[in-house]
Amino acid sequence: MNMKNNFQEASKQKNPQKNEEKQQPKAEEKPDKELAKLAEEVAHWKDLAMRATAEMENVKKRAQIDISKANRYATGGFAKDLLPVADSLEQAITFTQNEIAKEKSAGHPISPILENLLKGVEMTANNLTGALKKQQIEKMESLGKVFDPNLHKVIQEVEDTTKPAGTVVQELQTGYTIGGDRVLREAMVIVTK
Repeated sequence: MNMKNNFQEASKQKNPQKNEEKQQPKAEEKPDKELAKLAEEVAHWKDLAMRATAEMENVKKRAQIDISKANRYATGGFAKDLLPVADSLEQAITFTQNEIAKEKSAGHPISPILENLLKGVEMTANNLTGALKKQQIEKMESLGKVFDPNLHKVIQEVEDTTKPAGTVVQELQTGYTIGGDRVLREAMVIVTK
């Protein structure tokens, strides 16, 4: 038996390359397949990571736009509730100015109470207008403009051959915009036929 073992060892020693050659191709094939599989998996995860990053950037941009819009229009509801106050102040100014004009035309002395009332109402209206402007809420100019259904609400049509049809000739209620691009309240107007 000793001889048999010695013979096997001797044959292994004589042909060590032959034994390695038989095993080596199998060893090379296996790492190449594993390497290709790992490279494919890395490419897959890299693609997913890039897509997730792009999606996060898109979400971030949309969120910033939404926040910007929310901030810009946040005061809209409150401001809309204040617009009737602005209308009332404008009516008080117009009424007081008309009363002063009547007193002047009749030759009567103008009451200091009426003058002070006018000044007080004008100051209040200016303060409200300034506060609204800080919130990017501004009056729309409608007189003389062509009717726009997005900006105006027609209350009445009148005959007027001196102006093109659809021209705003009277404003019954002032319209307002918020943020410069969104209508907060349509203007109520009278237009030409």
